[in-house]
Amino acid sequence: MKKIDTRSVELHVQFSECGKNAKEWARRCMLLLPDIDRYKVWRKKGFGSLYEYAAKIAGLSRNQVDESLRILRKIEDKPVLQEIARDKGIWAVKPVATVATKDTEQEWADRVNSMSRHEIEVFVKGVRTESIRPGAEIQPEKVSVTMSLDPQVLDQLKKLKGSGEWEDAIKKLLNLRKGKIENKKPNPVQSESRHIPKPIERFVKCRDNYRCVVPDCGRKFSELHHADGFSRVKCHDPDRIFCLCSGHHDLAHRGLIANEAKKPGLWRVRKEADQANNRYGVDQLVQKWRKVTTF
Repeated sequence: MKKIDTRSVELHVQFSECGKNAKEWARRCMLLLPDIDRYKVWRKKGFGSLYEYAAKIAGLSRNQVDESLRILRKIEDKPVLQEIARDKGIWAVKPVATVATKDTEQEWADRVNSMSRHEIEVFVKGVRTESIRPGAEIQPEKVSVTMSLDPQVLDQLKKLKGSGEWEDAIKKLLNLRKGKIENKKPNPVQSESRHIPKPIERFVKCRDNYRCVVPDCGRKFSELHHADGFSRVKCHDPDRIFCLCSGHHDLAHRGLIANEAKKPGLWRVRKEADQANNRYGVDQLVQKWRKVTTF
């Protein structure tokens, strides 16, 4: 039987409590920064700058000071978000500070209160992207990429490219990789169990390169997602299971991912769930289950 190191446990508890207190006091100090700067308290107390004052008095970094001032200025006319900042801290409202207006602050406040920080971050990014580039079928503009390559690798790429374009050479490589992986694709498996068979799990992870498939994301995956809803189809289809980060997986089960019936390249974040979608009812049950298991 493993012996319990009681001293280590005690030290961890003490350190954790001190850490919680430190975070709480840092949060309160950050909320005071706008007034500290407005009344030039730092100057009256003999400090050379607000940064020096914040660092020596509260241990705040330059980035913490800048971000606190930026966020609090963005929400200075939004009392609902100010209340959340006082209750949960400035970082809780950071993702929505630049998108919320006086007319929409309650809507964004509700989202902050119901979503995790990572979830609200990917939601805001998705909504912004869609507002700039609306419509799933619109071809995005091409971007320039700069990279450093080993001379031998570059030589091989040049031979693959030939007289064509670099984009064509990259597409050749991607198609070769896709073909190699597709040759090993397992068949769909009908099952009452949510447990994904290992061959299908390995295939999906390899195909998606362990990264979230939602466009413009690319974070390391945390969940394997049945795009058709396993509860509905009771099938583990490798063509309909995808790697998602935790944020986009949560959004998917809130019904906030559009075009899930299509290829992931056409998926988009939407502001409101489609209640006419066949998966809407299942997603609502998932949300209720998560709330019960969280508390």
